[in-house]
Amino acid sequence: MLVLLFGACGDNAAIEPDAAVDALEPDAALVCGSPTKLCGTMCEAITEDESNCGDCGVVCHGGEACTGTCACPPPFFPAAITPGSFDQFRLPGAGVTIAISPTFDNAGVHPILIGYTSTTPLATDIDLSTSQLPFVGAGYHLDLGTMIPDGAYRAVSGTLRFTRACATEAEGTLTNAMFQGVNGGLTAPVLDPLGCTFTVPTVAFHVMTAPCP
Repeated sequence: MLVLLFGACGDNAAIEPDAAVDALEPDAALVCGSPTKLCGTMCEAITEDESNCGDCGVVCHGGEACTGTCACPPPFFPAAITPGSFDQFRLPGAGVTIAISPTFDNAGVHPILIGYTSTTPLATDIDLSTSQLPFVGAGYHLDLGTMIPDGAYRAVSGTLRFTRACATEAEGTLTNAMFQGVNGGLTAPVLDPLGCTFTVPTVAFHVMTAPCP
């Protein structure tokens, strides 16, 4: 647009006032096809958008998923976590390792995250209610296009115990864990006191891309 405007000035061309106004006015004829709805200037998928769920501006609480209305998802946390070909390990910095195990069911992909450091003790019970790191997080129904889950959670209580922990393998148990829904997804979680909750009595986890040395 700037190129066109400067070109017009260089050619001493005049811009018709009505044309300029029309160019600045929003498209009043914008129509959103079902199941989307015009919210402000965007067509939003109100049947699945957690920020516009069922109608414009209806925001779901932490952990809730949108299927036309905001609701806590059905149980999705696995009974056991075993090594798979989709396991990943991320090293975001400051000596932190994040083991990621995606689980699959009819509802889609649900990532489980376990964060720890090189100084995390082995064969030791870690109280998650007093620990920011290590941590355990979970996501419900990961959108593979945006890599954002419909619902995100963090374990706010329970006992975490490692038998192995390195940059390519994490193994141990999670016991009596309560998960609380968060806002901000898995990358910047903020606990939502009105969010969904669920408990995990016990689960043995093993995430691995290569055995620890």
